[in-house]
Amino acid sequence: MEKQPVIGVGTYVATPRAKELVLKALDANRLSYGPMSQEFESSFSGLHGCRFGVLSNSGTSALHIAIAALKELHGWQDGDEILVPACTFIATSNVVLHNNLTPVFVDVERDFYEIDPRQIEAHITPKTRAIIPVHLYGLPADMDPISELAQQYNLKVIEDSCETMFATYKGRVVGSLSDIGCFSTYIAHLIVTGVGGLNTTNNPDYAIKIRSLVNHGRDSIYLSIDDDDETTDQELRYIIERRFSFVSLGHSLRVTEMEAALGIAQLEEWEPMIEKRGSNAQRLIRSLSAYNEYVQLPQIRADCTHSFMMFPIVLHEQNKKDLVQHLEENGIETRDMMTLIRQPVYRNLLSIEEDDYPASKWITDNGFYIGCHHNLSDSDLDYMSDIFSQFWMTKRKEKSDTSLLVLILDEPMADLSHLLEYIPDELMSDTVALVSNPEDQRIDLLERQKIRIEKYAGDPVRFVKEAEWNYDYVIFFPANGSYDPRDIAKVSNMMASGHDMVVASRFLSGGMRHAENQNNLYRSLGNRFFTSLSNILFLGNMTDTISRFRAIRKHRLQSIVNEQNGYPLLFGLSIQAMKERWQINEIPTHEVVTLSSSHMRKAWLSVIPMLLRLCKEWLSK
Repeated sequence: MEKQPVIGVGTYVATPRAKELVLKALDANRLSYGPMSQEFESSFSGLHGCRFGVLSNSGTSALHIAIAALKELHGWQDGDEILVPACTFIATSNVVLHNNLTPVFVDVERDFYEIDPRQIEAHITPKTRAIIPVHLYGLPADMDPISELAQQYNLKVIEDSCETMFATYKGRVVGSLSDIGCFSTYIAHLIVTGVGGLNTTNNPDYAIKIRSLVNHGRDSIYLSIDDDDETTDQELRYIIERRFSFVSLGHSLRVTEMEAALGIAQLEEWEPMIEKRGSNAQRLIRSLSAYNEYVQLPQIRADCTHSFMMFPIVLHEQNKKDLVQHLEENGIETRDMMTLIRQPVYRNLLSIEEDDYPASKWITDNGFYIGCHHNLSDSDLDYMSDIFSQFWMTKRKEKSDTSLLVLILDEPMADLSHLLEYIPDELMSDTVALVSNPEDQRIDLLERQKIRIEKYAGDPVRFVKEAEWNYDYVIFFPANGSYDPRDIAKVSNMMASGHDMVVASRFLSGGMRHAENQNNLYRSLGNRFFTSLSNILFLGNMTDTISRFRAIRKHRLQSIVNEQNGYPLLFGLSIQAMKERWQINEIPTHEVVTLSSSHMRKAWLSVIPMLLRLCKEWLSK
């Protein structure tokens, strides 16, 4: 029996380069803060647009000392307030409490899960001192409006970027968008050193204070055993006098040269790592978008890049428990998208009403994340998609709707393999191929794929209407190569949400004709003329009234009453849908190959019948 894979949320593989640098640190007989730590700090801060970087033992420590430094330098008082998002890892708010300050929760955006700038101002009081926006899962928060509010109210901004590295917001890299940036290099993060954290800043006073707080609050004149190298006698005397002078109430938050060595090795390969995470995420988005009716997938904020530490998923309505259990049972690790509003530790410490944070409450109940890290293979990603499909296929079968996919083979096409590869079998109750030519050589291939063959004459839509087949809605797909079969799932998903008719349109924003047809203006003008005129006459809002790729409810097919076929029949259906106010939707689609001359001829021959149908429907309005 094939062993079930385990798809973890994070990864670390020690490369030969990492092992080389760790051994170099050991061979130097130097584990305390030294040249490797300094190189890691300098390289990391430089990549994040900052002059100064300070290494510590965790992202939590980096957050803690960032707040402590600002509190000491700016004279904040115990009990002063810091605004934090209600959706974040608990460390973001814990460090506020550990500094004897008060966290004030602000609800988050439903689409990006990060602090909602529109709600910040309502939480600002005379005691507010800072805002901590959190860049979750690899995506920068919306920093411009946050920075504007901070400037208006004289507040400091601390970026919690523990889950995001290298990503940019309007061309500026995370960690440089605030007074102090905070990062983590813990297991399952982007750069992994086992334990570790970093602060970045362009303010030298903040850098000096943070470095002191990492090392017991020691006078910054002596933080490394190298600090007394190459000094004059007078400088050495001065250092000796102050090197055990402690100027702040600090902590022991240091790491060793070995963690720094691991970090240096990974910084050398950060670009392909981020690129692979991004491509993995996009592959998951493409495959899971077939289930958009159930889930909200990750989105990328405009003018931002995403480093995809994780892949967050939020179910629209259904609680996540059944899906999470299904994934875990099949070897796909999940983690809750953490929020702060339901944490037991805060019940007595803070006054929290869940209903004050509707977005965070929704995320608490319905949100989780999976991995999309750079060590996932194509087969891993395919396996993940299959496991999701199993779950949603079961859910769809529990619904009453049954769906029929009708493949229309009314003209030759060189290759059906591309089409068959993308038929979403898990979404279809049945698939039928309508064949107008009994000698069609593709029949054997369809039969091998266990697709039912029906020979027909006349119009395929009328044929299906008159057939006594059991289905709730039917999708008509011309199998001549002119439409993209990947759009079948999108049409099905819209129909599953209750629409009467869904049309695949080349003229909708995002749609496109085949390149060879870009110069054929007349076909486009004819379609748009009839569509525009029918929209005006019947108060519609369609972009393509004669598309052959469409889905329709079975009972709506009864609107076919005249003897017309082909494009006039489809045009009549569209007019009927407008007149009777059906629930209509459209999806953008790309024309894969140029239409054949026979179909172009049919389109031209349909002009007069369509005009007559338009007049008849208008007169009967």
